Amino acid sequence: MQDKIRAWLARYDKRFSSKVALQEFKRRVLRELVYLLGSLEQTRSYQKTLAHISNVLPQGQIRKQRICVSLLHQILPGASDEELTDRSRRYFRTLLMTGESQFNSEFDAVLPGVGCFLATSPVAIEKQRYKRYQLGNVHCSKTKKQCRIADALSDMLPRCKALHEFLVALPSGRLTPELENAREFLGRVVNAPDLQKIHDEDACLKVGDLLIALESASIENFYTMNYRESQAYCDFLNQNLAVRPNNPSSAELTYDRSTKPWPGLS
Repeated sequence: MQDKIRAWLARYDKRFSSKVALQEFKRRVLRELVYLLGSLEQTRSYQKTLAHISNVLPQGQIRKQRICVSLLHQILPGASDEELTDRSRRYFRTLLMTGESQFNSEFDAVLPGVGCFLATSPVAIEKQRYKRYQLGNVHCSKTKKQCRIADALSDMLPRCKALHEFLVALPSGRLTPELENAREFLGRVVNAPDLQKIHDEDACLKVGDLLIALESASIENFYTMNYRESQAYCDFLNQNLAVRPNNPSSAELTYDRSTKPWPGLS
């Protein structure tokens, strides 16, 4: 899958991501490394850790399971359990310590966008190597107004109003629960007497796709694995859309901005 993604990105002279995308990578992937290191420390076994994640985690943690299993399967297939355990501990700690810089190195620039403070704060502070980590915050509402989202959305207010009107008019067959949440959030933004209160909404957690779309407004080509929400945002922003399917053997699905309306949601 990584090879497919890199091959697609290689088509372009410039590649960009954004702060909210970085924050999601840190929150969804790098934070799980702390969990995996703890599990490896407790079981002292790669195979037992893999079995626990594959068979014990409840259905409500399916995303956690997929991310953790994907990370575990990157460690030396076919090696002994002892070697796998040692290598995975080293690999996960290295990725936890350097994951943000690795993310940044994949792109020509990471756009500041809505000024997400959590994208710049550590995922975790290492108290004892491999054993103890203090996880950072994931809620904007607890950053003592250090997040700049209110100022950024104030600067983007004309676009927020236009996008809100677009989502209000969007046919029901193209709406998703996430788009409905974004529409309601934008309604509060455009009608708020004091945008500073938007910090209390934890927008990066609740309407991340919306914020990433706003951060990408100057980009002509949008690449994602998420068609359901991107079909609306790229339509509004007049972007070309390329969708990476879950199956790595499948080719990207492309939607040119000149061929709208694009297919509805299945």
